Amino acid sequence: MAKTFDLSDFSEDELTALIDEATRLRQTRRSSRDRELSPAADGSKGQDVRDPNHGAITAPTPREVKEEGPAHGVPHKARGTGA
Repeated sequence: MAKTFDLSDFSEDELTALIDEATRLRQTRRSSRDRELSPAADGSKGQDVRDPNHGAITAPTPREVKEEGPAHGVPHKARGTGA
């Protein structure tokens, strides 16, 4: 839904200033968005955490390490050895 603004009472100078300011604001937003979402040298995609491929690396919980570790070559620790 488009917003309607009544600009009929604006002078030529006021309209020009408004258009110039809107153009600057649009360019600032575009450059900020482009800088934030452009891939970095390592391939990461900036800070858009809503992107499922944003590159966050989750750390396994201790339980996950205990349960899944041996399947990935992590040596099993014996209980009560203090190590």
